[in-house]
Amino acid sequence: MPKKNYMHRLKIVITRCSIILSIIFVVWFSIFWAKNKYTFSKPIITINGASVLNKTTYIEYLKGLNTDSTNIKSNFILESLYKHPYIAAARLSHRYPNRIIIDISERLPFAMLNKDPMIMLDRESYVLPNIENIDDYNIPILSKYNTAPELYPLGKQSLSIKIKETISWLEKLNTKYPDLYNKISEITLASGDEIILILEENPTKIMLGNNNTFRKLEILKNFQRTLNNKKEITDYAYLDMRYNNQIIAKEE
Repeated sequence: MPKKNYMHRLKIVITRCSIILSIIFVVWFSIFWAKNKYTFSKPIITINGASVLNKTTYIEYLKGLNTDSTNIKSNFILESLYKHPYIAAARLSHRYPNRIIIDISERLPFAMLNKDPMIMLDRESYVLPNIENIDDYNIPILSKYNTAPELYPLGKQSLSIKIKETISWLEKLNTKYPDLYNKISEITLASGDEIILILEENPTKIMLGNNNTFRKLEILKNFQRTLNNKKEITDYAYLDMRYNNQIIAKEE
């Protein structure tokens, strides 16, 4: 066989073998990368943003999703995280070969329903499991509301319209008058759904009624300014604001 033809055929064989080996390598690497990207394989998991619950709690929660705790498919992670009562938002990223970074935003306790046991609610009326460090959160207690268990599905929004209205009201109060929100120990519903605020100190009752409540809070702020730092509103046993443009105050 002429040497020229031999070299030509040899080049063709080498080229074909190179192409086949390249295809095999690409397929192997794709399978290898997919396995590491979409599966926990003895993972190193990092949780960022945990404050209400310990980050270890979330890691154990994720590993508990599968009987094989070293092999949790990552395409189910975000879906599973959003089922956790304390997760409001989550973002996941991979670090080759087996590190997974999870950034979370938690639901924070915002109010408690006076029930046995107590029921915690976030600022969107989601029902949260009780936590050991609840005393670290200075949040109002809601009393004399309907406490039927079916109205408070764990991890979901409360089905009580009145609770949703109150939480929405508290959210607005926290935005406009955060100092007053932080002083509230309890919110009680009286007859006719009238709102009564009970402050932590003394305690002081503020009877707001059931209409124009934020207008009344503005009046309360003006009343507080007229005291000229000689007194505080907590120096009064109660402040009755159920009537238009007036405050009936009783001192201790």
